[in-house]
Amino acid sequence: MHFMYAAILSLLSALFEGVSVASLIPLTQGLLTMNFDSIRQFRLARIIGGFLPPSFELSSMTLFLILLVLVFTAAILKNIFDYFSSLVVNLQVRIACNGLMKLVFNRYLSFGKQFFDRNNAGYLHNVLLNFTSLVAGPLGGLRTILANVFLIAVYVAMMLKISWRLTVLTIVFMPPLYYVLMLLINRIKKTSLSYAESFHEISGEISNILSCIPLVKLYCAQDKEKKRFAYLSGQLQRLSFSMDKKRCLIQPLNESIAIFAVLVLMVAIVAIIKTGSAAPVGGFLVFLYLLKKFLVSFGLVNDARASLATISGPLEAISEMLSDEGKVFVSEGARIFTGLKTGIELRGLNFYYAADVPVLKEVSVFIEKGKTTAIVGPTGSGKTTIVNLILRFYDCPPGEIFIDGSDIRDFTFKSLLSHVALVSQDTLLFNDTIRSNIIYGLERQVGDHEIMEAFKKAKLHDFVAGLPAGLDTYIGDRGVKLSGGEKQRLSIARALLKGSEILMLDEATSSLDTKTEKLIQEAINEAIKDKTAIVVAHRLSTIKNADKIVVIDNGAVLEEGGLAELLGKKGKFYEYWQEQKFY
Repeated sequence: MHFMYAAILSLLSALFEGVSVASLIPLTQGLLTMNFDSIRQFRLARIIGGFLPPSFELSSMTLFLILLVLVFTAAILKNIFDYFSSLVVNLQVRIACNGLMKLVFNRYLSFGKQFFDRNNAGYLHNVLLNFTSLVAGPLGGLRTILANVFLIAVYVAMMLKISWRLTVLTIVFMPPLYYVLMLLINRIKKTSLSYAESFHEISGEISNILSCIPLVKLYCAQDKEKKRFAYLSGQLQRLSFSMDKKRCLIQPLNESIAIFAVLVLMVAIVAIIKTGSAAPVGGFLVFLYLLKKFLVSFGLVNDARASLATISGPLEAISEMLSDEGKVFVSEGARIFTGLKTGIELRGLNFYYAADVPVLKEVSVFIEKGKTTAIVGPTGSGKTTIVNLILRFYDCPPGEIFIDGSDIRDFTFKSLLSHVALVSQDTLLFNDTIRSNIIYGLERQVGDHEIMEAFKKAKLHDFVAGLPAGLDTYIGDRGVKLSGGEKQRLSIARALLKGSEILMLDEATSSLDTKTEKLIQEAINEAIKDKTAIVVAHRLSTIKNADKIVVIDNGAVLEEGGLAELLGKKGKFYEYWQEQKFY
């Protein structure tokens, strides 16, 4: 709708430009001959005269002054309409940029975790913020194209009115110029695609380096990374400059052909005048003026087209994000999950991250309500994958995970996950305050007393109370200002505050010292009271009190039972236990 308003305003601007230029023809002729009687033949003059009283003498000088006012008024109105057309389009561009950013962001949130496993976070960040701005900005060029197409139409119509022969001669120059410019614009599009690829590469490099600064410093790889970044940055600069070179060539080409066209037309005008069939000289002068304006508008159209060509790469990147091809979605049902009644069951669960590479093979386990089920096994055996599938981070095959006898895919995400809390080894924390992190996602009002009670249960109360800013302490990127144990206990407190009946603990005590592990284990014991707990563990000392232990290796269930039962079997679990009994 906004673009339609801009089109109407641009059309009105072009029409008033036509009125202004048309008024110049009799005006110029009168100035050349110092005789303004010919102005009486000008249609607009006659129309204006019709509104004047019959007694008013319409002298040629009066008409001359009227035409001066008309030229000025038409020019002012032309610029007013052009200004408002620009405003409307700029508003539309900002709305489009905002809408595009929201659309891409919403797409990101609709993808399954597997999409983010495969894509670099830095590149996704650039597509969302930089590419959407790059694409939306040149959309203002559409108004430039439209406005100048209207102007070109007006100029051609007036040029035809003055001399159809000269107009035809002018138009002859356009196809070669158009063809050359099309070659340039196509080259710009090709370079833009390479630019987007290069942007992808440098985004990944920035993300990798900034997230692994300690590693870079540890191996004294600063010089190596500087050279690598300089190469990628230089490549980006070369491609950007390559587009600039091609785009900057458009105006000189336009002007060169314009000069040649004017010279040819001047020869043609002289030839026409000599034949004796010439129009008034003033008309030819206005024709040359119109020709200049025509070529300027034609150049602006091509410059705008070149600007649009520069966004081909970013536009393709955004289009790829908006396309469903190659994306991983997690389907949800329409049923509302109201709470666990019997338990969670895996029935012959199979899962693949990549084709023909099975991660889970016919896994069958029943997780009873109100009990603690531990899943143990070596690294890479598929333990965390089971947690991610129950959490609906990845989509499982139909008919392989059931909750209370119903397929997990039948439930809505919101209703299901409102009953589940997670504490993982890779603690998920925002660069925000302790308060904001612990109440994240809660739709109810949470007071400080309730928050501190959760911290007491998580064995973190004294630490938080001792901070100068208390709950309003900023913890840095991914909680960098906290120790590993503090981050884990903050995560446990968040799970406690959520109050979910199903608690998932994924390697929550790994990579911690014995004292910290003991604190966290005490917090975990507090957290799993009266809950259905799924505990993924590599360190077996943390799951001694589990009601059921499931042993997984190479994606398959090897054993399951209580601690004493599995030790008595002297199978795989017994081997793990013997290996870790001195931990």
